[in-house]
Amino acid sequence: MTSRHSHLILFRSIRRDVKKLLAALVWSAVWGLLITNARAADGSSLDSEGYIRNWVMLAPIPLPEGESGGDAIFKEQIKGEAALRPQAGENVKVGGKELTWRNITASTNYFDFNAILNRVNDHAAGYMVAYIECETERPDVILAVATNDEGRIYFNGVDIYVFSEPRTLMLDADKGKVTLKKGINVVVFKVINELNSWQGAMRLLDKAGAPLKISKLNSRQEPALHPPSNEPL
Repeated sequence: MTSRHSHLILFRSIRRDVKKLLAALVWSAVWGLLITNARAADGSSLDSEGYIRNWVMLAPIPLPEGESGGDAIFKEQIKGEAALRPQAGENVKVGGKELTWRNITASTNYFDFNAILNRVNDHAAGYMVAYIECETERPDVILAVATNDEGRIYFNGVDIYVFSEPRTLMLDADKGKVTLKKGINVVVFKVINELNSWQGAMRLLDKAGAPLKISKLNSRQEPALHPPSNEPL
């Protein structure tokens, strides 16, 4: 026969085990939240809709007097722009003026040069660069982009996209497929402003059109690269 005292000891033991389990579950949830917030803070992933919000930016680069954005988008404002691999803090001289690459985080799903620079910059060009790290090769990734005004994109050194007319920002205005290779992939996104608003947006989707999930966005390291295979937008 089991004594009442034995029942009490068993009950207390079970209660202690339940408390330990609950504490472990709470700590696990808190730890997961901390990691998620840390990743969001350091730009370690795409946002929930697949947008890139963390970039390395260089701007503004004034266009030559009388040159339209449609002409400028086909020219290099920085020599060898397809191969840009900047890090924040690096300086570059453009048109006799020294500019500094800087890390930025867009407050919404598009970036706004004028808001970041805290002034309107007409007839100017700017660059945004992102490093996308993948643990495995990801074929058939949809790249959805928007620009205000003209835009050009180099993906791992390959010229894959150009839009050469003024327009307002319309999210997902243009789409095309790329292959994200294993390792670091580099996106160089150039946007030219004619007048007033100066914006751009880019997001990654899987082949079904759902926001892509990737391991890491890294805007603070210079990676080694190997050319990928791409389909122009």
